[in-house]
Formats: sequence, C-alpha cells, structure tokens
Amino acid sequence: MGERASIPRSDRAVSVAGGRLAHLVQVSRNAGIVVRRNRIILFVTMALCVLAGVIYILLSTPDYLATASVEVDEVPAGAAGVAPRPDEAADGQVIMQTQMDVLRSRTIAEDVARDLALVGSQRFFESMDSERPEQGVGTLNQRQVEAEQVVKLLRDGLTVELPGQSRVMRIGFTSADPVLSARVANSYADSLIRADLKRGFESGVQARRFLLGELDGARRDLERAERDLASYAARVGATGIVGGAGTPAGAKGGSVASRLDQLNGFRAQAAAERIAAQKRWESARASNTDTLPEILGNGAMQQLMTQRAQARADVAEERQFRKDAHPEMREARARLNALDEQADAMANNIRASIRQQYEVAVHSEKTIAGEIAGLERDALVERGRDMQIGIMERQVDTYRLLHDSLLQRYRDMASQAGFQAGHIQPLDRAAVPTRPSSPHIGVTMLLASLGGLAFGLLLVAARHIFDDAVTSADTLAERVDLPLLGSIPATGDGALPGDIIAPIAASLLLGSVDGLPRSILFTSAQEGEGKSATLHALALALAGLGKRVLVVDCDMRRPKQHSLFRLTPGKGISEVMTGQARADEAIADSGVPGLSVMPCGAMPPNPAELLSASALDALLGELQGRYDSVLIDAPPILGLSDAPLLAAKAQATVLIVEWGRNHHGGLRVAVDRMRSAGGAILGAILTKQHARAHDYDYHRGG
Repeated sequence: MGERASIPRSDRAVSVAGGRLAHLVQVSRNAGIVVRRNRIILFVTMALCVLAGVIYILLSTPDYLATASVEVDEVPAGAAGVAPRPDEAADGQVIMQTQMDVLRSRTIAEDVARDLALVGSQRFFESMDSERPEQGVGTLNQRQVEAEQVVKLLRDGLTVELPGQSRVMRIGFTSADPVLSARVANSYADSLIRADLKRGFESGVQARRFLLGELDGARRDLERAERDLASYAARVGATGIVGGAGTPAGAKGGSVASRLDQLNGFRAQAAAERIAAQKRWESARASNTDTLPEILGNGAMQQLMTQRAQARADVAEERQFRKDAHPEMREARARLNALDEQADAMANNIRASIRQQYEVAVHSEKTIAGEIAGLERDALVERGRDMQIGIMERQVDTYRLLHDSLLQRYRDMASQAGFQAGHIQPLDRAAVPTRPSSPHIGVTMLLASLGGLAFGLLLVAARHIFDDAVTSADTLAERVDLPLLGSIPATGDGALPGDIIAPIAASLLLGSVDGLPRSILFTSAQEGEGKSATLHALALALAGLGKRVLVVDCDMRRPKQHSLFRLTPGKGISEVMTGQARADEAIADSGVPGLSVMPCGAMPPNPAELLSASALDALLGELQGRYDSVLIDAPPILGLSDAPLLAAKAQATVLIVEWGRNHHGGLRVAVDRMRSAGGAILGAILTKQHARAHDYDYHRGG
C-alpha cells in the first residue's frame, strides 16, 4: 500500500491510459484476425449485395423529377384589414408546414387531375408504372375507381421540400415521363396558388357575413336596451332621460335628500326640547310647589304668595288678641284659606302646564321621527331606481359602442373586398428534366457496397459469437477446463510432421510429478478425430527421446495400430486377456528402437466386459514395470463404455479433439464421463487444425 501511495497520480493516470490503449489494440487485432479468418464470408456477402445493386439498376425504370418553386409570405388569409396575431407573424414555420399539408391534401390532387385531364389518360398510368382500372369495384363505377387511382398516384409521386429557414417551397413530381413530371409539378404550384386565393376570398366573404350578422344582432340589442330604459323611466316617473346618457332631471331626488337633512335637524332639536321638558316635568313632579322655578318666576304667583304671607301674619297677630271663635279671627282664617286654595290651584295649573309641554315635546319628536322614516324609505326606493336607470344607461352605451365598432369594421371590409393578397406567390416554373433522377448508379452501388460490408461484418460477428467449436487453447479451457498440450495441423497424406509432435511429446514428460506417466490413455469424444494417428506419432517421438514405450491397442472395435506400424495381424491383448497367450507372445517389435506394440488381436464380441476384468489391472501393472510408459489406444467416449473403464485403470488420459468439430456441449459430456469414472485427464491435443487458423490461435494463446 505504501508503494502504491508513493506513485504520483500523473504516473498512475498514464499507466491506466496505457493499459486501455493496449487493450484497445488487442481488441482491434483480434477483430482483424476474426475478419481475416472469415474473409470469404465477407467477400461473398459484399459480392452478392453489389450484384443485387446491379440487378436493381438494370431492372429499374428511369424516373424523372421536375421541380417548381413558390414563395410563401406571412400575409393573413383571413378578413381584409385584420392584422395578424403576433404569434402568427413570428412563427413562419407553422405557416410553411400548413401550406405543405395543404399541398399534400386530396383536394389539391383532385384539382390537378381535373386541370390536366388525367382521368382517362392511358399515358399517365404508363408513366406512373401502374395498371389502369378496367372495371368498377363495389358501388364505384370504373371512372370513379380510376379517379381514386389517379389521386393516389399523384399524391405518391409528389415531393415537397422546405429548405432550412427559407420561405421558398420546392414542389417536385416524379414519373417515367419527363414532360408529364414538369406539367404535374407546374399544375400543383398553380393549384396551390388558386386554392390560397380562393381560401382568402371565401374567408373574406365569410367574415363579412359574420360581421353583418353580428351587426344586426348588436342593432337589435341596442334597440331593446333603449326601449327597456324608456319603459322603466316612464314606469317610475323619471324624467330628463336623454339618449340614454343623462340622469333623471326631476327634483324629487334632490327634495327628498334636502327634506331628510332638514328633518334630521328638526329631530335633533325636538329631542333636545323633549329632554329639557322631561327634566322640568320630573323636577316639577318631585319638588315642592313653592320651590319650583316656574312658580317662583311667575308674577301672579309671587303676588298671591305675598298676599298669603300677609294673611298668615294677620291670622297670627289676631290669634294673640282674639280666640278662634272671634268673628275677625274666623274672617282672617277664611281669607288665608282662600289664598291657600288660590295658590294651590295656580301651582297645579303651572305643574300641568309643565307636563303638557313635556307631552307636546314627546309627540313632536315622534312625529318628526315618523316622517324621517318615511323619507328614508322613499330615499331607498329612489336610490334603487337611480341605480337601475344607471345600469340600463350603461348597457345602452355598451350596445351603441359595439354597434358603431361593427359598423365601421363592416364598412372597411366592404371597401377593401377583392384586394386581399394571398400567401403563395409563384417563383420558378418546372422545366422538363433531361436526366433521370433515379436510379442513381453511384449512390446505389455505394449503398450496395456499404450494405454488403455491414451485412458481412454482421455475419462474421454472429459466426464468431455463436460458433462454440473448440479451435484454440482459450476455447478449450473456457468450455471444458482442459489445458492444451499442442496442436497438429491438417495434412493431406495423414503424416504428422515431427517438429509439431516433438514439443507435444516433450510436454508429456512433465505429465506427472514423477515425469512421464507410466500409462497414458489416448481417446476422443467422437470417432475419426485422429487419436490413433496421434498416439502412433507420439510413440515414435517418445522412442526418439530414448524412452522405452509400449503401444497397446485397446480399441477392440476398430483397431488401427497394427496397420499404422505395418504389422501382420496375430495375437494381441484380447488373447492375453482371455488366457490364450502370454504378454510376451502378444508384444511385437515395431522396428523402432525402444518401441514395442501389443496389437488388438482378435476382436471380441463384448469388449466392455473384457476390459472390465481384473486381469487387465494385472497386465497393466506388469507392463508398466517393464516400460517407461504404456500408451493405450481406446475407443471414442460418446456412445461406448470402453474409454471410461480404461481411464480408471490408466495413470493419465489425453483427450484428442479435432479442430472445429467438437462443440462445447458434446465435449463437456465426454469430459464429465471420464472424470466421473475416475480418470485423470492430463490435457487435450487439437488435431487437423486448419492452416488459416494458425495466426488466430497464436494470438489467442493456443
């Protein structure tokens, strides 16, 4: 960790970048090898695609494209004098797209067909490479079906281009007849211009009709509002309504308000007087008569009180000299009583007067309050009437303004009718093309070549991805987890070169911890993979290295070792296993120093039963003690039980795999059978390797 931390960050970045570059180079190199291995597929695919392009060019009918152009302006197509909305003026692309959709519409196609009289024209159908309908279909007669076909062909042959931010629209038509292409393109441009002008004129007419209807409605609304205002004013008695813009001229509203203000003042004054009268009455009712201010301030009452005081004094004076029965005394008391009665009567009258003043003040206040309440009700009614009249007057003014505005707009449109410009203006007429637009030989051949290259690379990649045949050390290790001991190229005569076999034989010397295994079983997953020939070549190579080698042919179904060593058929291992011969009698000299052969001998009816006998263990033990290594030729693994039986008895097993033949499913089954039987598989040898795979296998590590 310390060493890694001490490495500068820049150096680590350079190292990572270098690793990625090396990986990219390796991937590119492997891809190049894959392409080189499958170059025949790539070349054949490209050749077929190019041939298809040539056939397409030869069989295609030349087509001619004629192009006319028009200019699209931002002139409103609606009513005259109506300015375009800001969003319409700014978004010119919307207008261009709209005109393009109009050009592709069925209506324009029908107009072109009528203009050029294409319905019933045999030349048009021939130029469009189409059959002319000869009879009707369903409820349509022959001419209707032909018209439908003409419209479809016109719309199929039409091309419209909007180049960038330009307002120029290019209208093209393609057919086999250059003259027809030019005529149709020009007719499309003319039809688009006519349709735009017609649409503008019809929209103006419709706008005027719409405005006229709105004007009539506004006039009726104005008349109704004026009648309602006049009727309401007459019903409520309002006067002075002038054209709906005035207010009631009667003075009733003003008199009610002023009278209400005046009565409010009177009510305040009456309330004050009532409060003062109430206080006087309460004081008069609760106080003594002699102390009332009204009595004290009354001159007659004062005079009467003076006289009464004098009478009282006279009575008191007479009482000093005379008795009560004295006539003068009685006269004096009678005069005092008369004055008291007269004073009490006058005081009662004054108190009654004060009470009457209070009651009058209360009545006056109530009267004024009642009149004010009535005036307030009248004021509310008058206010509601004025408000309703104001609402009706504003409604009249609104309808009058709307009517005048619509009338002015209608006059403007009527004066400008027929002067509305269209969106579409002609620019260039379509000329008769002199060169066909399709098929384009250069483009077609380029597309065919590129398509063939892409398709060929796709096939090569698919073959590389989905081909799971064993062709290298990587695929062998990946599919069955076996090391590769070596590869043997395919030869026409079946002879195996010594410079290829020698390294494989040398690798066998390291097959175990003790060096060369004492017994080695050679087998293959399927027959015909070259196991017998490989064993023969390895036996010669090991003998050449100074090893004493014995070849035992245990393939009792199709023995080949005697023919490879050119031996005369005689006794072999089958006779030894059945006790008909001894091992020494079955071993033959191969003619190569250090190399002996024990052929198969007679082929038994049941080889598996013979190979499973315990006598084979004893025989192999005896032979392993006499030779450096015993090489056993066994039958194929799949479909037979001989090889697993022999693998359990041999010290090591070598699997022979034919290059490109064994796929990972069957080969894995064969390896699993050998391992489950107890066989120790040393590795595999690829045989019959194609020469074109040498570079690939070298770079893949095989």
